[in-house]
Amino acid sequence: MPHPLELSYNWRTPATFASIAAAICVGVLARSQANGWLAALVVVVALWALIVGLIYLRTRAYLLVDGSRLTVRRFRQFHTIEAADLVAVSEFVTPNGPSYRLTVQVPDGGTTRVVAPVALLRGGYAALFTWILGRAPQAQLDKRSRKTAELLKTRGLIR
Repeated sequence: MPHPLELSYNWRTPATFASIAAAICVGVLARSQANGWLAALVVVVALWALIVGLIYLRTRAYLLVDGSRLTVRRFRQFHTIEAADLVAVSEFVTPNGPSYRLTVQVPDGGTTRVVAPVALLRGGYAALFTWILGRAPQAQLDKRSRKTAELLKTRGLIR
């Protein structure tokens, strides 16, 4: 039975440090009760929520290869792609490294784009390109994607 790829980073450490820092700030603000401490408290809590929310969104990355099917999730929704329906692959840069937009043929004749967040997953690049080159050779790779595939081949991570 296939398993989804693991996250490539430890999310618990930054979430813990952000929570400890926010708790310290809240404690200092509540204890001092200087002018405007309540507004500062609201700002600290809002910043903490933003940081933890971003960390949570990063943990939502998902990629599962199951034969000719690829299942991905970036934030909320799962998308399952059949290899025969993959039309094109284009690379785009994220703060964590390159990820890929997969252009997929939908049943009504149009196309849709699905993001494969491989930069956040351990072995994501190799898994994605092994699937594309082995199961969906008809897909057109952009210049950056071809370069990544060649680099993975050179390093022996894919065939």
